[in-house]
Amino acid sequence: MCRRFLTLQFNTASPSLKTTTDQNSVAGTPADKDFSGRRIAADKLRLLGVRLLSAAGMSHDDAAMVSEHVVGNSLMGVDSHGVVRFAQYMSLIESGAIDPAGTPLVVIDEPTMIRIDGRGGHGVPAMVQLAECTAQKARTAGMATGALVNCGHTGRIGAYAETIARQGCFAVIIGGGGHTRGNPKVAPYGGREGIMGTNPYTLALPGGPTGVVVVDFATSTSAQGKLLAASKTGEPLPPGTILDRDGRPSIDARDYYAGGVLLPAAGPKGYGLGLIGELLAHGVLGQARALNWLVLAVDLDLLGDDDYVSRIDDYLEWVKGRAPAEGFDEVMIPGEPEQRCRKLREQSGIPVADEIWQEIIDWADRMGIVLSDIEANSDFHGAQVR
Repeated sequence: MCRRFLTLQFNTASPSLKTTTDQNSVAGTPADKDFSGRRIAADKLRLLGVRLLSAAGMSHDDAAMVSEHVVGNSLMGVDSHGVVRFAQYMSLIESGAIDPAGTPLVVIDEPTMIRIDGRGGHGVPAMVQLAECTAQKARTAGMATGALVNCGHTGRIGAYAETIARQGCFAVIIGGGGHTRGNPKVAPYGGREGIMGTNPYTLALPGGPTGVVVVDFATSTSAQGKLLAASKTGEPLPPGTILDRDGRPSIDARDYYAGGVLLPAAGPKGYGLGLIGELLAHGVLGQARALNWLVLAVDLDLLGDDDYVSRIDDYLEWVKGRAPAEGFDEVMIPGEPEQRCRKLREQSGIPVADEIWQEIIDWADRMGIVLSDIEANSDFHGAQVR
């Protein structure tokens, strides 16, 4: 039987808060975003996230797992799936879209296949379990398939593909099924009305300068989380990302939330990939609560020969050595920018926009969480939560 894994290591000690605008430099890393001059230490945000989600009804273990995931995304510069999600998760719990007490249930557990019912709970704990179980089965049998249904938002899917890849496997994760929620937000190629969700694909395998190569992308022009973040910070969208409610191109993320739609990435290519995701996740796996997920894992030690690791690393080293194009300093392997951003933000804190921080404060007030109490427990008594 595939049991539920709890591999998270969460520091529950109250950490210090940093709101400094001073940014320590990390070699090869561009200047970090600075939305408001507010920078908060990762440990402080983890602790605050646990308190928020626990107050909303999640178990401490699940709240810690979700908070670790969210803050980890912010550290990596994936702000679309970072601290902006805390207020969203609280709203989803309040509306009933996520059951804070829902825990995953394994409904199919075969040597090469596992299916998990999220039972309406948050998707992060369920996906952690699915990724680890699928990798475990692949290492035993050579290849394994996993499915997750009936769960809330699962966060950044690349994190779970990385979990599988770090166990010596090639991972593929595909999501879809969101059109059944009544408000699909990605248009087909040649269309202006939504027919599906962003339907992400993620592929990963071990190797390279970070130890694993992860390619994680929405089949739309942007992940919805990037639009959410842009709507809070006021950053303009790249042209060609969305249409407004009248079918006209727009660079204002607010037009998306006012009845607009995302476009498919690369036109017919993103449309085709997204459509396959919808057919698999909805047509095969059934009704989705948020998105349903299909996970594939292949044991590379069994598939490859004795030299596959060195060939992967040699090729990636060769790619790294190619001449950069105008406007670039170097060629990087997927995962390198995120690793460098993590080093920078671990030193200087995570930038949090005013509107995002105010939403967190509002939820803390509503749930009776006293921010000054968190600060009073800090080892750094000179800073103030603001």
